[in-house]
Amino acid sequence: MYSVGILSGQEKWPEVLSEMLKASGSSVSGWLDPRLSTPLDTQQLIDFSDLIWIPEKIDDRMEEAIQVIRRSRHLSLGFPVVEFMDEAPGMVKLAHEARVQVQVGHHDWYDPVFRCTLSHISQPQHIRFTEYLPATEPHESSRQVFKTMVVDLDLALGLAGSTVRRVRPHASRLLNGTAIQIDVRVELHNGTVINLCIRKFSETPERKLEVIQSDGLITVDLLRGASSVGKYQENGSDITLNINPLWPPKGHRAVASTPALPGEHEMARQCLSFLHAL
Repeated sequence: MYSVGILSGQEKWPEVLSEMLKASGSSVSGWLDPRLSTPLDTQQLIDFSDLIWIPEKIDDRMEEAIQVIRRSRHLSLGFPVVEFMDEAPGMVKLAHEARVQVQVGHHDWYDPVFRCTLSHISQPQHIRFTEYLPATEPHESSRQVFKTMVVDLDLALGLAGSTVRRVRPHASRLLNGTAIQIDVRVELHNGTVINLCIRKFSETPERKLEVIQSDGLITVDLLRGASSVGKYQENGSDITLNINPLWPPKGHRAVASTPALPGEHEMARQCLSFLHAL
């Protein structure tokens, strides 16, 4: 049984979360907007709670999240780590020192193009991400690659359900030393292999995911909004691959897709699942 404090600029979250917490035995200890409250009020809510939930980023600040960890409270964030890349390394170190758990959201999981494939994915043997990034300023390209790598690895590791055994990176460079492609091979303890291919300065951006497993493969085009499942069938000495579209729904046309922001109950469910994990 846990008490959950909420730091947010929106008053709707206590009611949404309280309804979902009823069956778990946990409860909401309080809510406040740190921008309209005194530092003492914020500190007291943190101290009176076992876990703090911050559904959305507060004015691009992470001060409250860092304060929660410093005061040895578990922390659930409803937004992905790519929104606070600069603060993330320090927060990881603080969390280890304070022996608390931190959960972050991942909005790709709410993209229907991806979600419709989940029921078809079980025990992946190979997961491949292909990313062709558009041209950007030279000083921004490395940061863009790092953000892309973090998002893709987080998604792939969630699908694989195992821990990392070995990582092998490789960079392809121009004569002037500029890296134009980053390849990363990640080997997991359960035998799954993840391959990331991130190419910079591309005229035609791409973002594709392919999952290979014993009964076939799943493909997801996250930019163009299309996904399919293929099943291998043996017919004597021949092996054929039958491909069935999953998204878009029948009668609809594929359109460019962006990660959908989760709705209220989906975000609250993230916090609830975190409670169960604790």
